[in-house]
Parts: sequence; C-alpha cells; structure tokens
Amino acid sequence: RLTQKTDKYDLPPETQELIVMASALHDIGKVAIDDKILNKPGRLTPEEFDLMKTHTVVGANMLDRLGRYKNEALVKTAHDICRWHHERVDGSGYPDGLKGDEIPMTVQAVGLADAYDALVSRRAYKDAFSAERAMDMIRRGECGAFDPLLVECLQDIQDALRHEVYTAGGAE
Repeated sequence: RLTQKTDKYDLPPETQELIVMASALHDIGKVAIDDKILNKPGRLTPEEFDLMKTHTVVGANMLDRLGRYKNEALVKTAHDICRWHHERVDGSGYPDGLKGDEIPMTVQAVGLADAYDALVSRRAYKDAFSAERAMDMIRRGECGAFDPLLVECLQDIQDALRHEVYTAGGAE
C-alpha cells in the first residue's frame, strides 16, 4: 500500500519480496531467551523485559557471523530488521533509540506489522485483540509511535487483513 501512496521509497516488487523473506528472521534472537521468560503468562519484570529486549541485538549479531553470506542482500536486510524492528519514530524504541528517518522505512513497516500481529494473536500472557481494537491501540500509540503514513496504510488495508487473519484462525 505504501508504494501506492508515495514514490518516496524505492520498493520494487523484488525488494518487497526480499523484505517479506527477511522479516521471517526478525525474532531469531529469541532463541537465546529462556523459555520461562518467552512463555511467561504474566507481565515481565523490568529485569526480564531488559533481557527480552536483547533479542534484537542477539539476532543481528547472529546474522553478522554468517561469514561470506553476511553481505548478501537477504542477510543485510534481515540484519537491519532484526536489530531495529522495535525502534519507534519518536526515538522511544530499542536497542539504539533511533528516530524518524534513521530507521529504514522497510524496518518500520516490519515493526508495525509485528506490533499488529502481536496484538491480534493470542500469546501466553494475553488473549488476542480484535482487529478494530488493535488498530485503535496502534493509532493511540499504545505500542509506540509509528510513522503516520504507515499507520494510514495499515488502516487502508484493514479489511483485507481482517479477512486474512480470521481466515487463518486468528482473533475474534
């Protein structure tokens, strides 16, 4: 949807496909997080949350160690997504406190998709929210600040997403 709204970003179909493939690795660093924390049914303590936040750097470092493959477009894209998918446009994210255009738009899009997915999916610590509630939470900044154009794009495709999520056995 972003490419239909603006030509500001160079996102030809092959780049879009690369982002989709690379985004599958966004949480690879969670392999280093204890299952007791990953699957904890309640709220994480501040110490547990600090540990959880390390998955971004751990995942990026794992990809850095791929030797001769680390300069491949897929690995470079996956690295950026791993490291920065929890950054927010207002600088409130982690691990580097990037803001605005310091965060590649491709990474921002994956971060928004990840937040939306987390909201509409059941987790050990929460039930799934409806698509409408998830969208309201994102618009109000309850998941951090996202690029307004990306939020508008997500709103535009809400009906298609709702159908896809519920058809696949998601929320509601």
